[in-house]
Amino acid sequence: MTTDRTSNDAQRSGLSRLKRRQFLELAGVAGAAFPCIRRALGAGISRPVLSIGLTADPQYADKDSAGTRFYRQSIGKLESVVSHFNRLELAFCVNLGDLIDGEWRNYDAILETLAASRHRFHHVLGNHDFEVSSDLKARVPARLGLARRFYAIERAGWCFAMLDTTDVSLYAHPESTPDHAEAAAALKRLADAGAANAQTWNSALSGRQLQWLDAVSKAAANQGRRVIVFAHHPVHPDDAHTVWNAADVLDVLDRNRNIVAWFNGHNHAGAFAVRNGVPFVTIAGMVETRDANAYAVLNLCAKHFELVGHGRQTSRTAPFGPDVS
Repeated sequence: MTTDRTSNDAQRSGLSRLKRRQFLELAGVAGAAFPCIRRALGAGISRPVLSIGLTADPQYADKDSAGTRFYRQSIGKLESVVSHFNRLELAFCVNLGDLIDGEWRNYDAILETLAASRHRFHHVLGNHDFEVSSDLKARVPARLGLARRFYAIERAGWCFAMLDTTDVSLYAHPESTPDHAEAAAALKRLADAGAANAQTWNSALSGRQLQWLDAVSKAAANQGRRVIVFAHHPVHPDDAHTVWNAADVLDVLDRNRNIVAWFNGHNHAGAFAVRNGVPFVTIAGMVETRDANAYAVLNLCAKHFELVGHGRQTSRTAPFGPDVS
């Protein structure tokens, strides 16, 4: 009997050590993926965490590479991203524009890749998404599953504004249309002023969309919600990639202090800047380089975000904008 009891005690001790080791291993995995959780475990405090998968500029096309852009490789890169995201607990994912490059048929293969995701991918429109024949331009939003070109979603007390920075542009509207003429006039005014962002690959937000963003942000503030913006084009820092009317967009942000962060694509090199306490993050373009991927997991904590970068994407931590005490 003594021998049996000793044996059982040893087995229980071994199982206890095994369970403890398994717990620590699991905690380590969670902490590596979600730094907020890692700190919460270390502090013994439970904190809510909302995590979002981010990609930008796959620009998939069935064509040969050009310079540093490897179009065909984006399928394999995006497959790896979806596989990784599927192993994580995410609220949703966002593609920050330029899903394809070149032809309408390229949507078939890249959207089939995204269909393997167990998390919903939300899209914002990019300039290369409209590199299709004129008769198909109006169908691009619906092809990406968008009922509206700009929209907002709410999760866990947050408001996420999905902007359409292709609103006023040369590429999203067929020639000989009033929308195209409006964009041409806006670009000419900017070019005449010698602005660095007077580029055909850029564009502007319409007055109607700016009013919408202002109204959405004010409604969110009344509900005690903070706003995070996702868009294709940047508005800060000012360079050759920013939207044509960046100053007008920034005025809306300045009036709504509950807009606490901005994330975009478009500039494939990636970027980071802070203005009036608000962080502006450009996610690196996936299409760049033959083998290196670029994507991120965005973890929203109580007063800051933690961006876990993969491949060419830089990881960083930054406090939210000015409404956070």
